[in-house]
Amino acid sequence: MNKVCLFLLCCMSLLLTGCWDEINIEERGFVVGISLDLAEEHTEDNPMITVTNQFVIPGGLGAPNEDSSGDQKPFNNLSIDGESVFEAIRKMSTMKGNAPFFEHLQLIVVSEELAREQKLFARTMDLFLRDQEMRRSVRILISENKAMDILDIEPDSEPLPVMYINNASENNDKVAGLLEPLRTGDLHEYLLEKNNYLIPRIFALDNEIQFNGAGVFNGRTNHLVGVINDEEIVGLNLITGDLKGGFIKFEINDQLMIYEIRKAKSNIKINADDTNNIHIDIVISTEGNIGEMYGERTLLEKDYLEEIETQINGKMESLAYDVIQKGKEELEMDFFGFGEMLQQRHYKKWEKIKDNWDEGENIFKNTTVKVKADAIVRTTGATDKVKDWESE
Repeated sequence: MNKVCLFLLCCMSLLLTGCWDEINIEERGFVVGISLDLAEEHTEDNPMITVTNQFVIPGGLGAPNEDSSGDQKPFNNLSIDGESVFEAIRKMSTMKGNAPFFEHLQLIVVSEELAREQKLFARTMDLFLRDQEMRRSVRILISENKAMDILDIEPDSEPLPVMYINNASENNDKVAGLLEPLRTGDLHEYLLEKNNYLIPRIFALDNEIQFNGAGVFNGRTNHLVGVINDEEIVGLNLITGDLKGGFIKFEINDQLMIYEIRKAKSNIKINADDTNNIHIDIVISTEGNIGEMYGERTLLEKDYLEEIETQINGKMESLAYDVIQKGKEELEMDFFGFGEMLQQRHYKKWEKIKDNWDEGENIFKNTTVKVKADAIVRTTGATDKVKDWESE
């Protein structure tokens, strides 16, 4: 009997112990954004990094029914230098009452200056891929200037700069010149496979941010080698078929017209019979409607609609050829994924040329690429034409 009572007492004591490792939420230093810059004082042999953490101040966020003066800032940015990100974060723990906590991290901004240093970018990303607090969905952006400036903006629309930036980056279905946000999980894959990759580029303007093309990274050295602008991203998205929406501007009869893209896909065929003269054929197919027009002709005329589609095709082909030339002639690098397609579809050929694809002999630079666009205008909107001002 005594043994039974003792057993029951032991079970009850386990239920009453509570959470032995519990940490109150008020004692957490929630970090939602991090920026990485080269420190003011650094050398090539031993680069110092400035790490800036954006901490959330819950009291500054307020609540819908809360009576608050609104004087308290909802975030606080804290910067510190270190030889590594890990070192800087641990130093920060001694400067702030609540140690940094990263399970709610949403954004990493890296300065272009730091990203151009060979292999340094990959090294600074190691902690975010290795630490168990870090999530695989954290977005990564490249800052045209100082990365810490991005975290300093105070937008009117959102209480936290990170929330504002994240919301803006998700509008790639509205603007064709915006890349899908790169996340740490995607970056880890690129680093393992050594494929070239792109990271969206951003800069701060007063209390607003603006996306400005993308940085092109060499997958072998993992450093920034060049940039492409917004129009070149449109061409890239058309080639890869990653276009989720957006619009194309073109002119017809010296009048501006907007083609709003609703559906887009691409078909890429590679002929690698002769590895010294590889042919790549790209067919871009889109469906959309006329979003805006400045002309006065009716869109119900079949011949005119065909002429419009021809102009749209020409514009899309031009955008695609421009970014291909940028890759072949200026950057001399394949960031379109052609190499991965060769590896998947022509593995034996790829094994022979992989070391000279976009380095060494640079076979990619001498490939023949042809682009054909096929645009369809499905609807013309609620009206077929606008007022004929010339007849007034």
